[in-house]
Amino acid sequence: MQKVWEELKKIEAQAEQIQTDAKDKAKLITTQAQKDAEKLLANSRTYAEEESQKCFQAVVDQANQDREKKLADNERTATKLRAQAEKHMDKAVTAVVHAVLEETPP
Repeated sequence: MQKVWEELKKIEAQAEQIQTDAKDKAKLITTQAQKDAEKLLANSRTYAEEESQKCFQAVVDQANQDREKKLADNERTATKLRAQAEKHMDKAVTAVVHAVLEETPP
C-alpha cells in the first residue's frame, strides 16, 4: 500500500510539474503573441500611411492632368474666339467710326 501511495505522490508531483510547465509555456506564448500583434499593428500603420500617400499622390496627379486638359481646352476656345473676333473686327471698327461720326454705314 505504501508503494501505491508513493507512486500516486510521484504521479501527482509530475502532474503539478506538467501543469506549471504548461502555465509557463502559455505565458511565453501570450507574451510572444502580444509582441507579434504590436509589430503587426506598427507594420499596418506604416503600410496604411504608404498607401494613403500613394492614393493622395494619384489624386493629385489626376487633378493636375484634368487641370492641364481644361487649360488646353480653354486655350483652344480662346484661340477660336480670337479668330472669330478678328473676322468681325473690320465691321466693328467701321460701325464704331460711323457711329462716332454719325454717318450711316454704306
